[in-house]
Amino acid sequence: MRIALVRLSSLGDIILCMASLQMIRRHLPDCHVTWITDRRFAAVLEHQPDIQQIVALDLKGLKKQPSWSGLRGEYRRLRAGDFDMVIDLHGMIKSAVVAAIAGGTRCGFSGPALKEALAGLLYQQSAAIPLELPAVSRYSSLVARCLGIPGQAATAGDIAPFLGWSDQDRDMTDNYFDNRHQTTLIVPETSAPYKNYPPEQYARLASLLGGPVLVCHGNDRELAAARTIADQADNVRVLPRLSINQLKAAIGRSDLVIGGDSGPSHMAWASGVPSITLFGATPVCINQTDRNLVIKSKSSVNLVKPDVNDTSLREIAVEEIAALGTRLLDTYRRRS
Repeated sequence: MRIALVRLSSLGDIILCMASLQMIRRHLPDCHVTWITDRRFAAVLEHQPDIQQIVALDLKGLKKQPSWSGLRGEYRRLRAGDFDMVIDLHGMIKSAVVAAIAGGTRCGFSGPALKEALAGLLYQQSAAIPLELPAVSRYSSLVARCLGIPGQAATAGDIAPFLGWSDQDRDMTDNYFDNRHQTTLIVPETSAPYKNYPPEQYARLASLLGGPVLVCHGNDRELAAARTIADQADNVRVLPRLSINQLKAAIGRSDLVIGGDSGPSHMAWASGVPSITLFGATPVCINQTDRNLVIKSKSSVNLVKPDVNDTSLREIAVEEIAALGTRLLDTYRRRS
């Protein structure tokens, strides 16, 4: 069976969708899986044995500089699949159009889980998956329904670590890890300001944790936050700007990862690395495990459209995070 999964963005959601791959492989061991995504995020799918083909589309580039030749090139790449089933995990008009061009039977969300209602008109099959489910379970439930797999959702116990990287990616951060000490990695920002924990509080957290603390960054705004943390805590070092695969490797060799609702934080969960993820206005999207913990602010969440003025995440006490972090470091001792 030839299956195509469509999830164009963002980094974190692609990671959450990837949890479905092991379920597919268990029930359909001989299937061929293609993943269709935006070129900006394609690297997160690399080194994944359950994916046989990655189709990376330059949708942003095509939007900036539209051309018939560019459009024809993307169309030809999409039409190369000859798929039996195409599952749209994104639920937007653009992803539904991509699924339609790819060919094969198209399946996607229906009801509140569908981001744009018009996308549903392009599906031949659909499934109403409760919006209240954590995102990772919602995605795997859709995959299960579309493929006729028994069960509804991937649970924490069903998922083994699934992100991969090369030795060269790992070597990039050799100078930042020391086998004699446990290392904490902080993810300083997310894609949305209302989901960010203040850098001054991260600096206090680093001081309370003690030991080596690293801070990653992917753009100038995140670099500014990382430098603020490092300026205020003597045990903090700022990592160089890393590629997606290099970041996966750095997170995979960390002893603890702390951050908000973001792609790098979800990398820790997907790699089996102890983590604490902070949630405020957005719903908890992962299944907690003994080593992957969540701290949620006291505010209620709008599941359809989070309140961008809700900055309650900033009210989470530094001491609460530090206590959980110390517990995880003590419980899961390992060396880089």
